[in-house]
Formats: sequence, C-alpha cells, structure tokens
Amino acid sequence: MARRYWNINLEEMLEAGVHFGHGTRKWNPRMAPYISAKRKGIHITNLTRTARFLSEACDLLFDAASKGKQFLIVGTKNKAADSVARAAIKARCHYVNKKWLGGMLTNWPTTETRLHKFRDLRTEQKTGGLNRLPKRDAAMLKRQLSRLQTYLGGIKYMTRLPDIVIIVDQQEEYTALRECITLGIPTICLIDTNCDPDLADISIPANDDAIASIRLILNKLVVAICSALIAVRNPQTIPTAGQNFFEYVLEFIRDVSKTQIGEEYGPWVPFIGTMFLFIFVSNWSGALLPWKIIQLPHGELAAPTNDINTTVALALLTSVAYFYAGLSKKGLGYFSKYIQPTPILLPINILEDFTKPLSLSFRLFGNILADELVVVVLVSLVPSVVPIPVMFLGLFTSGIQALIFATLAAAYIGESMEGHH
Repeated sequence: MARRYWNINLEEMLEAGVHFGHGTRKWNPRMAPYISAKRKGIHITNLTRTARFLSEACDLLFDAASKGKQFLIVGTKNKAADSVARAAIKARCHYVNKKWLGGMLTNWPTTETRLHKFRDLRTEQKTGGLNRLPKRDAAMLKRQLSRLQTYLGGIKYMTRLPDIVIIVDQQEEYTALRECITLGIPTICLIDTNCDPDLADISIPANDDAIASIRLILNKLVVAICSALIAVRNPQTIPTAGQNFFEYVLEFIRDVSKTQIGEEYGPWVPFIGTMFLFIFVSNWSGALLPWKIIQLPHGELAAPTNDINTTVALALLTSVAYFYAGLSKKGLGYFSKYIQPTPILLPINILEDFTKPLSLSFRLFGNILADELVVVVLVSLVPSVVPIPVMFLGLFTSGIQALIFATLAAAYIGESMEGHH
C-alpha cells in the first residue's frame, strides 16, 4: 500500500481537541502506548501516533475506493450523528447515525428484506398509492415508513455487505464492531483512552466525544475517498440526479406491474418496462416533430406507432406474453378455461383473448395518427406558431397512451395467471 501525503496537521488537531482523552480512572491499559501524558486528571493522547494511524487509514481508503469498494460509516450518538451523515453524503458512502439494529450485517437477509419493504413503501408514497388506502391503513404504513427512514435511510442504496466499516465510537458501537469481526469486514475505528485498540484493523486514537475532533477525523477520511473517486472516476454508490430519475422510472414500472399482476410480477417487469418505454419514446418522437412539418419522401420522421404494422406487432407480443404466462402458471390445464361455462363458447373465448390486445393496438394507432393529422392540418391552414399548443397536448397524450398500453398489457398477463376470463 503506497503512502501518500494527506496534510495532517498537529496544530489543527490540537485546536480541535483531538488529544483530550477520558479521566485517568476510566482508561483501558491497552491504550498505554497511545497516551503521552496525564493532565488535570485526564489522559492526553499522543498526536504523533494519531497522525500516523490516520494517514494509514487514509491510504487504505484511497486504495479501496480506487477499486470500487463500498464503505459504511457508523456513529449513532448525538454528538456524532450529524457529522457522520454529512461525511457519508460527501463521500457517497452508506451510513448509520440513529440506532444500530442488532444483526444489521450478520443477519443480512433480514436487513435486505427490510430494505425491499422500505423501497416499496417509498414507491407507494411517491406514486400516491398510500393516499388511496383507508386512512387507518395509510397512517400505519406512513408510521412504518418513518421508522424505516430513521433507521435504514442511510443504507437504502446498499445492495450488499460493505467492504470497509468506519466506526466513530468503539464503546457506543460495540455491537457493530463485533458483527464486522464475525464477518471478517475490515474496520477503521476512532478510539478514546477507554477503548481496546486491538479490536479494529486500524485504530485511530482520538477524542470521540468532541464534535470538532470527530469532524476533523471524518473530513480527512472523506478527502481520501473523494480523491480516489476523482482520480479514477469511479461509479457512484449513491445516485446522481440522473440516476435518481431512472430509479424513479423503474420504481414506477415496478409499481404498475405489481398492481396489475400481483406478487409474481418480478419476471414481467422487463417486458412491461420495455413496452412502456418503446411506446413512450416512439410517441414522443412524432409529437415533438410531426413528420409533415418537414417534407420528406416517405415520412421518415413519423412516429413508429403511427404505422399500423408496429401497433399490431405490439398486440401480438402482448398476446404471446398472455398465453405464455397462463401456460407457465397452469400448464396445459390453462386451455380448460376456453370451454367454460360451456364448450359452445370455445370460438368466442378464443376470439376474445386475441381481440383485447388487438383493439388496444388500434386505439394506440388511431390516437397517434389523429394527433399528427391535426397538426398537419393546422400547419397547412395557419402559421406554424399556432399548432404549437396542440403539439404540447400531443406530448401529454403520448405519455398517457404509453401508460394505458403498458398497464392493460400487465392487466391481461395478470388475468391470464389468475385464470379469470
């Protein structure tokens, strides 16, 4: 591990009170090598050793961040909570700053289940799903969401165990430290004079009670992580605004699929999402620039959904998905529904299954074609500025049509799996 310069200043640490330890009666004898003196009944930490171990920790974090490792910062006492959250957000790390839930790491499957529940509730809240529930149920779910936000809000993007854990107070976060030791996760720990320096992989002797001291140490560690991220342009562990937008789109599609299909919606999210995005982008490509405004030989700028062949193909794909869902769920017994309640209805039942998505495709084709024809007529009759409001209306209806098609496609698949007709 290469050594680097991290601008660790002893005077700066003195001003922050990093050197102040606990009272001489509250100390751990194993901290003796890190104590330089006693003054007025308290131990004084050797800042030279603090600077050395802080530099080693920064080197470790820089190398780990360069390789795309994930970090977790833990500090739940009141004096450390705000500093932990700010440092983690700056360094794009995960953090826990309210309460460490026992088994958060050692019982990771349970934590992962809670995180999935947390994400589902956030999706329900964003899409207004909670407002459609009875007041009592909505209030209960909102309280549950609030609790999950308090305790899991800092790790909501964590999809696996962290590679390195930074602990602010060894005594306060002893449970978290023991879990890391059990799992073999490397730890960097701020230790005061009442701590055991042998428990963590890198122990930084420092005052873990003063806000200024905690903030100074965390800032140095954050600089090391951020320097690595800038140097190698490493992917971010916490999404940017663009990533948040795409996450919202994905959660929206998952919500639509879950509402229409039910608990077995997971495998169908890619299909429903692809249908929605294809129709949405296709509709917008025609709504933003109707093809007749720019005269081209074959209408190259027309929306793909303006072609009946495209919408019929979408209907056929939906029909294939509809039958596949039913067959994969019920096997050959799926076809028994076509002779219910009497075999005489067999042709009608078969025709109904094919005409539902087909009628949906005709409606999509008709709406997009009508929108473009209206703009074309207005362009030919009045100046080009007048049709602009109609074009904006077309953008809105294009999105609605994509949502309707995707929602009904999901509803048909859910109906096939449930066996209703």
